[in-house]
Amino acid sequence: MSIRRQRGGKMTRVIGIVSGKGGVGKTTTTINLATALMGFGQNVIAVDADVKMSGLGLQLGMYHFPVTLNDVLMERGYIQQALYIHSSGLRIIPASLCVEDVRVSRLKHVLSDPFLKDNIVVVDAPPGLEKNSISILKSCPEVLIVTTPEIPSITDAMKIICTAKKMDTKPIGIIVNMYKNRNSHQINFKEIESTCGIPVIGTIPEDKIIKKGLFFGVPSVLLNPYSPSSLAFKEIAARIIGENYIPPKFAFIKRFFGGLKK
Repeated sequence: MSIRRQRGGKMTRVIGIVSGKGGVGKTTTTINLATALMGFGQNVIAVDADVKMSGLGLQLGMYHFPVTLNDVLMERGYIQQALYIHSSGLRIIPASLCVEDVRVSRLKHVLSDPFLKDNIVVVDAPPGLEKNSISILKSCPEVLIVTTPEIPSITDAMKIICTAKKMDTKPIGIIVNMYKNRNSHQINFKEIESTCGIPVIGTIPEDKIIKKGLFFGVPSVLLNPYSPSSLAFKEIAARIIGENYIPPKFAFIKRFFGGLKK
């Protein structure tokens, strides 16, 4: 069964959110990108395939999951039972908070379940190129690579891109997180594009609202929709679905008053 298909005007897509190393903000990116896609009227499900760390649900302030992706992978439950809805409306399939050996090799089969049709499924992958990470690359027709603008992170991103291409998984772009526009001691996004050989689909600036969102368990794009990082996530979401995004006028003023409400 194809994982990417068109039906009734909606396209089923499975996009892995991957990184060459930990600590680059991959899970936060998954949450906010999924929420931004929802804002464009897309049906979105965020899947936590990092079965060892299981951070996606925790970052949303969600802790109680009777059935998880682990159970579905181990054939102890159905994917419908593992779907939960955050107060923001974001639908997630979390991983278990308990550490156990899981057959992640079944993920491609699980992601082909008809229950997921007509959705954009964003898959939060474990970092690096360990066994489970390779299984995610095999399971996702498309991947977005999250990196920071430092040489070690970019070097590891290059390894991910090379491995994905060997598996016929399409790297659709790089997201550069924690980007500082005026910092000369970082690799700029044009150099990253040239080095990695694929486009930078967007840069996420350092933004206090992201930490605030983590504290409240709310996607930061909803906490302050006009913050610099929120606008960046929306622009990336628009590029993924082929829409033209025009930032709102007077975003600075709206950002200021949006921040005062929180």
